[in-house]
This record gives sequence, structure tokens and C-alpha cells, in this order.
Amino acid sequence: MKTIFVILSLLLLTGCWSSVELNDRAFVRMMVLDKTKSGIELSLDFSLPNRLIPGSAGGGGSGEQGGKPYTYISATGIDISEAYRRMQSDLSRKISFGQTRVIVIGRELAEAGIEPILDFLAREPAMHINAYLFVAPGRAREIESIATLFERFPSDILSAYGETHVVLDTTIKDFLAANYNGGDMVVPMLRFGTKKIASEEKKEQKWMGTQGAAIFKQGKMVSTLNTSEMRGGLWILGKLKNAEISVPSPTDGKNISFIVQRADTRISPRIKEDQIEIQLQSKAEAEVLASSSSINLKDIKQLEKLEKNLNQVVKKRITSAIARTRAVSSDAFQLGNYIDWHYPLKWKSIEPKWRDVYNSKMKLDVQTDVTITRLGTFQHAITETEMSDSEAEQ
Repeated sequence: MKTIFVILSLLLLTGCWSSVELNDRAFVRMMVLDKTKSGIELSLDFSLPNRLIPGSAGGGGSGEQGGKPYTYISATGIDISEAYRRMQSDLSRKISFGQTRVIVIGRELAEAGIEPILDFLAREPAMHINAYLFVAPGRAREIESIATLFERFPSDILSAYGETHVVLDTTIKDFLAANYNGGDMVVPMLRFGTKKIASEEKKEQKWMGTQGAAIFKQGKMVSTLNTSEMRGGLWILGKLKNAEISVPSPTDGKNISFIVQRADTRISPRIKEDQIEIQLQSKAEAEVLASSSSINLKDIKQLEKLEKNLNQVVKKRITSAIARTRAVSSDAFQLGNYIDWHYPLKWKSIEPKWRDVYNSKMKLDVQTDVTITRLGTFQHAITETEMSDSEAEQ
């Protein structure tokens, strides 16, 4: 009897019938999307397992293990789903988005609207919602020809941009939340160019960097922020970390560089009768990094003037970033959410006309408090008068 019971129990045990072995998967590290006349072009950056052996993954090499440890495969379709299915039909492995950390979108596609892309990403169960989003200045596929010197994969470069807060670290999750509230958002932009690299055989190679951010309104790209305004956006969102900033000296106008640390921004809405005011209070500490000025940093009055200049630069970046979004009626920094959180009942009547209010009727109060906490090391030049006095003493 016991034997029969054990046999019946074993029959009830089942495995994962839908599982796919690792050796049968093709892992996507980056998704690249462009608009075409007939729909969309999808390019996926795949890791190549047979080239991931240490010591042979870098450029050169020969035989089976030589070459880059990644490759791009492209397909087109009416939408992203059709392009994906066409690509899958030509591959011997099952496409897996479990390692996808970056999505790059071409400018033309961004201007047409990325809601269909977000819909696909939200429905893909293996996709990480913390994957970073970037907008290319032209075609996104330009990224396929960039040089990878410091990293093994192009996607690692873009991930580092977001993780180190060099740019706005906009993710799929951020845009999905923004899309729920109207689709207004800011997404970092890339730039491509050519550069001579001494260690490489070729005279010039394709290079990639960052350049401002794209402003989205209702899921469509409508304008851009320049690099200075994008950094103002980092202040607004409280994402600025260990950033360098240069300001002119109040004595001779020469630049003094600072490293900004422990930045924090508090956003507080205020409603009095029909007047809506948004107050931004930014605080941070700054350390002198380098100086080409002859300013005496030990002089309290000169130090106070320098702090004033520093605060003016920060305030200008913040106000310029918001002004650019107000010009296109895009609440790209999600300031309306703060009104909803603090005044939920009033927000119900404000929300339908919020873009018009944001554009022209909202009052903005920006307050900055950046203090210079460390002066660093500097040398005070010996003047001719000091030299004469020294010689007289001898």
C-alpha cells in the first residue's frame, strides 16, 4: 500500500515545462530603436558567449574566440512586436531580455511618440523596469559603430552614465509613471562624433558622449535642454552627486572650479486663493577643486562674494531648465505631483488645466544655499613688495 502511495505521489511531481536552458538563450544587453517609413527598426545588442573568455574578448584575436564579445542583429516591422518576432524566427536561440539595462531611441521615433514602446516594455515579463532610457540626436543605430575602449560592452558605458549621475538617470519605471500622469518627462540625450585615439590603429573612431536632455510632452519629444539646463534638472530632481561647477572669481573674473557634494532639493507647493506657487530650496556644500584666480580665499568678504556668484550660477541653471519646459507647456519635472500630494482636493480642479497654469500662471520661487566648506590647498604668490621686504631683512 505504501509503495502504491509513493508511486502516485511521484506522478504528481512536475518540472518547469516552459523553462529554457541557459545554453538555449540569447541575452540582450541593449535595445536600439529607430523609426522607418513602414514602421520601426529594432536592433538588439547580444552577448556572444563563445567570445566571453577573459584575455580574448577585447578587439583583435583570431579563430573562434577572436573579435568583439557582442553583436547587433536588426529587424523591421510595423511595430516593435512584429520586428521582434521576425528577428526571433531567424535565431537558433530564444531571445531573453533578462540582462537588458539600456534602451536607446532615435530622435525621429522619440518625436513621433514612444508610448507603443513603453507598452511593449511593460508587457515583457523579463524586462527590468530599471533599465535606462536615452535619446540619440539622430539615428539610434549610430551607437553600433562607437569605440569601446574602457568597457567591454557599449551598454556598460551608458549604464555608467546613469549610475554616476553624469546625466539624468531616467528609467523605464520613471517613464511609465510619468505616462500615467500625462507623459511629460525628461530623458538624457547622447551625442556622437569622431575622435583620434592614439592607442588605436585607425586615425579616427566613432565616439559617444552626453549632451543635455530631451523634453517629452504627452509621450512625444517636443524640445531639448542643453547641458547646463540638464544639470539644472539634476538639481531640481535631487540627483546631483559629486558634480563639478566653475564660476568666475569676483576679483579678476578668472574661473574657480568646485566639486559640489551633499546636494539636496526640497520642493514645496503653496496655494493662496487662485495663486499657485512652487518653491524650490536647494542646499549643498562645495569644495574648491582648482583655481586660476589670484583671489585670497582666506578673506571672508571675498569668500562671501564667491559664494554669491556660485549660488547665482546654480539658480540660473535651475530657472533656465524650468523655463525651457514651461515654454512648451511640459511639466517634465513632475511638479504637479507635489500639488497633488499636498493639496489633493484642489488638485482635482487644477489638473485638467494644469499645463496652461504651469506655462504662464504658476509662480516659481527658487532659493539656493551653496556654502563653500573646504578651500583645498593653494599657494599665495610672493609679490614684489614682499620680496623687497624680505631682502631688506637680510
